Amino acid sequence: MKLRHAFATLAVAAGLIGVFAPVAVAEEPIASIDFTAEQGAFPVDGKSGYWADSPEHEVMIREVGDVLRVDADADGGRYYFRLDFSAPSGALQVGSYDHAEGARILAIATGLGCTDDYSTFTISRIERGAEGLTALDATFEQRCGSPDAPALRGEVHYLR
Repeated sequence: MKLRHAFATLAVAAGLIGVFAPVAVAEEPIASIDFTAEQGAFPVDGKSGYWADSPEHEVMIREVGDVLRVDADADGGRYYFRLDFSAPSGALQVGSYDHAEGARILAIATGLGCTDDYSTFTISRIERGAEGLTALDATFEQRCGSPDAPALRGEVHYLR
């Protein structure tokens, strides 16, 4: 009876080890953008989608100096856009950023860009390691030319 109890205890303990074992981290970074552009939203004009880095969509998210850069393309590079997020305070941190405070989103799509932007974005998670950016969760809204222009809205996620 004691031997059967010992085996049962070991089996339960082994099961718990599996529950609390560390989760393996993906070898390849996971990058995605989910976006919706209203009709007339320059320069993206009505495009919408969810793109995760894959053979169909290339999505790269990284920091270039104090700029958070999102590069995305589809259709073998025939449709491409870039979003550069920046703030006057330097390196971005967790928080909300607004055009009125000097925050900017430079939006470029298939060679056309908007530098006269009215943008807001919120970074809910940003982590950095020795090799640079390791995690990011952010939402954004970008309008070109005026605060009531059609909007490009979305969210970006990154995990390395």
